[in-house]
Formats: sequence, C-alpha cells, structure tokens
Amino acid sequence: MAPEQSPGEQRFDFDLAEPGAAALERRVREVSSVAAVSRAARRTSGPSKRAPTSAQTTVETSSNHPVLGFDHGGVATVGATSAGPPETDQPSVVDRDADGVANDVRDEPAEESLTVAAFYDRVKRALSQAFPEEVWVAGEIRGLRESRGHHYIELADAGAGTEAGGRAVAQQLEVVCWSREWPPVARALAEAGVELEVGRVVRVRGRVSVWEGGSKLRFTLTSLDVEALLGGIAAARRRLLQALEAEGLLEANALLAVPLVPLRIGIVTSPGSEAHSDFVGQLARSGFAFEVLLEPSLVQGTEAPRQIASALSRLARVEPDLVVVVRGGGARGDLAAFDSEEVARAIALAPFPVWTGIGHTGDRSVADEVAQRALITPTACGEAVVAAVSEYWGLVVERAGTLSALAGSRLDVARQRLHAAAGAVTRGARHQLDRRSDEIAGARQLAMRAARSGIERETSKLAGAQGSLGSAALRIVGAAERDRQRYEQLLRAYDPRRQIERGWSLTRDGNGRPVRSIADLVRGAEITTTVSDGEIVSVVQHAGERTSQGTTRDSVTSLDGRVGVERDDEGHEEART
Repeated sequence: MAPEQSPGEQRFDFDLAEPGAAALERRVREVSSVAAVSRAARRTSGPSKRAPTSAQTTVETSSNHPVLGFDHGGVATVGATSAGPPETDQPSVVDRDADGVANDVRDEPAEESLTVAAFYDRVKRALSQAFPEEVWVAGEIRGLRESRGHHYIELADAGAGTEAGGRAVAQQLEVVCWSREWPPVARALAEAGVELEVGRVVRVRGRVSVWEGGSKLRFTLTSLDVEALLGGIAAARRRLLQALEAEGLLEANALLAVPLVPLRIGIVTSPGSEAHSDFVGQLARSGFAFEVLLEPSLVQGTEAPRQIASALSRLARVEPDLVVVVRGGGARGDLAAFDSEEVARAIALAPFPVWTGIGHTGDRSVADEVAQRALITPTACGEAVVAAVSEYWGLVVERAGTLSALAGSRLDVARQRLHAAAGAVTRGARHQLDRRSDEIAGARQLAMRAARSGIERETSKLAGAQGSLGSAALRIVGAAERDRQRYEQLLRAYDPRRQIERGWSLTRDGNGRPVRSIADLVRGAEITTTVSDGEIVSVVQHAGERTSQGTTRDSVTSLDGRVGVERDDEGHEEART
C-alpha cells in the first residue's frame, strides 16, 4: 500500500505491472513535465509580497533527485517528503494558486536557466528512477524497418485508429533492437515459425531511455514474448475464420463445380521457383493438353497478400477452369501471407475453383480453409489436377471399350446376315441370268437385223440428199459472191479517202471526232484537217461568221499562220492563203 499523500504533494503512480505503449508514454510525459516545470518565476519585490502558507508551499528536496522523490511504493513526489535539510543551497519554494497550479516563488532575483545537457541529464535521471529496471510493453506493430542490422519497430495501443490523412491518433513508441541483440530474437521467431508483421500485437521487454540526438524517447528491446505473439496470431486467425463463416464465405469456393476436364489451369506463384517447376512438371509429364496461365506473385513477405489477391483478380478475366495457389518449402512463418484476410477473401470470392498447395504436414492456413481443396505440396496439387483429367479420360477409355465390344458383336451378326443375303442374291441373280440369256440372244439377232435394214434405208436417203445438197450449195455461194461485190462497191463509194482524193477534206477536233457543226468548236480549239496529201492542224479564231451571200463561213488559221480553211453551210471546205 502506498504511503498517505501529504498536503501540497503531487504524486505519480508508476505501477510496475506490464504497461501498454500509451501508459508508458503517459508516465514519461508526466516525468518530463515535472522536470520541465519552470523554477525561475519572478517574485514580486517589496514588503508587500505574499508569504506562502504551510498548506500551499513545500520545499523541493529528495534524497534521490533535486526535482523528483520516490517513496518505497514506487510513488514519485514533488515537494518535501521529510524535514531534513535540502540538497541545494537555495531550495525551491512552490506556491500553489487556487487551481492547484504550482508556481516557483524563490527569492532569487532572476530566472534560473538550464543548459540543454543539464536538462537531458535531469530527464535521464528521472527516467532511470521511474524505470530502474527493464519493463514489458505490449502494443500493436504499426511500422517495421531495418537499417544496417538494427531493427526498428513502431508500437501503438491495439485497436487505436488513424486520422483521414494517415496520421496516427494513438501515441506511438519507437522500439529499437540493436544488431548485437537481434540474433536471439530472430532465432526465437524462426524456431516458432512466425514473423513480425504490421498489425500484429507483440509483448516486448526492454530499457527506457532518451535519444538526445533525435530529442525523443526510445525503448531498447532486449527480448520478445514469442508465446504471446503465437497466441495473438492464433486468436486473429480464429477471429478471421469466424467472420468468414458468419458472412457465408468459408464454404463459398467449395460450392463451385470443377469442369469434367479441367485443362485451362491458372497458377499463382513465384515464377521459376521450385513450386512452379514441380507443379508444371506434373502437368507436362501427364501427356494431356493442359493450358497453363501463369500470374506471377510473391508468396511470402508483406507485399505477398496484395499481389496474390491481384493475381486472382486478373485470372478472373481469362475464365480458367481451375486456379492453383502454390509455394515451396520454408518456415511456418513464411505462410503468414496465406493467413491474411485479403488473400482469404480473394479466394472465397473468386468465380472459379481454387486449389492450394502451400503448406506442410500439420500446417493449415486460412487460405486452405476457404479454398475448394487444399493439398500439402505443389507436387501433390499437380498430381491431383492430373488425376482429375485422368479419371475422366479413364472413364472415356472404358466406355469406348464397351462401345467397341458392342459394335464388334453387332458387326459380326450383321456380317453373318449379309453373307447369307449375298448368297441368296447371287443364286437368284444366276437363275435370272440363265433364264434371260436366251431372250437376250434372240433380242440381239432381231436388233442386228433391224439395224442393218435401217442403215441401208438411210444410206439411200443420204445419197439422194447429197446430190440436192451440192446444187443448193452452188446456188448459195453464187448469191453470196454477188452480195459481196455489191457491198464492196457500196463501201468504195462511201470511203472517205475517195472523197478526199476528189478534193474534199475531213476536219476532226482534238479528240479525233469529226466536226459536224460549228457548235462543236470554240474559239482557240485545235482542229486537224485531212486532205489528199496530208493533214493540216489549225486553231479556231472565229466561228459562225456569215458571208454576204448568206452562207456560214468559219475562219480558221493554221498553226503556222499561212493556210486557212473556209467551210460553207453544206460542209464544203475551201483552203485559202
């Protein structure tokens, strides 16, 4: 039981039971606030200054510290705890106002100032008296980092949240484990098969100190309660499974049907790992036409849960028959990613069946619980996929054999029936052939006589028609010759070359078409006039001029400007110079 508090005394209880990070921070803040109380408040000079009463004033003395005193019950006091003389030459007198606020009212003429070194020395002495031995602190890991072999852990009270901007609301404590002290901690974690991860609650033992270089409180870790960590992990795993079951997600993936022939297989693992090669090797040696869709992902570490969930989400776009999540051997702590809520929900909500091959004998993760099927190793997972296809293929082979035997039996029966029917048909055909052979021979003789008679009759008709055909052909050829001569004379009469030789000319436009009207020409158009001894190329200057005799006269100038052509209304042309 702590000693009774005397009037004017300020106490801080430091229970040596296990504190949380917030409690530890509060204790240190109280100690620091006492150490930082100003001892240089000015006292009003003159005879009118107020003298402190016995109920308001105590003299700061302590056998252990000039500011703090500790009783045997672990209680720090501000003020005198005995009637002995003070340690300092000029004791500090504390005047408390009506609100209980302490004010320094010593008789010194000016404020006393501490050097930074003296201030830190006083704080360190206060901490050493408040925490003379190592203490246990429990908190949730908010951050982890490693630098040059030293490990740094940010702790806060479990369940404390953060503000919208990501700033921690709860008080945080920086825990450091120096490189020389880390190996035993790492060895204990490895033997237990666990890893430190953000979000896990840990119980650590260490020393409280002040880091003067960073102006901050520091907790130096010397040991870690692995058993408590294992219990926390198991409790978190149990809570997650209960939440998934309450939401109906624990058996969601198990309700999805695996196709009869799962050949389109998605795989989530680290490419090139033993898990990858073991699983794919099983599929390759099976002889079946598997299509493997690899989605790379880390399978351990803090980034693994996010990458595994993303890989499963990407596989949903290609609609695989089955997806396997596999990893190779390692410590039990390496399976932490598969106990995460992110991976568990990704598997439970996947639109395809998920099989896992991520554990070892006796180890079953949350991912194994929510997957449709959980196998021990990647090799076993590959064998199970091959077995699913082999089972269907064996059923196909068995039924094919049954069908083949049934078909063979029926073919034998049909063959016998066919053979019997063929014999009957052969005998019937031979009988019909024998019966019809005489009829065919008689019909052949009649046909030959009829053919001979017909040939003779048609030969005589052909001879008569041949004579008539010759005379008719001569008449037709003569008539055709006369028509040819007449047409030839007519063509010669209308041949333009004969007209040109007689003095006429033929005028064509630039496209080679005959000019039939002045409307076909425009000023500047180029025309070609053919005469008996050549062609004249001209350019139209005027078109449509009429002479005094009422005829239309076109004026055309040749390209060399020396020859002109005049044409009357009837198309007669006359060359002029």
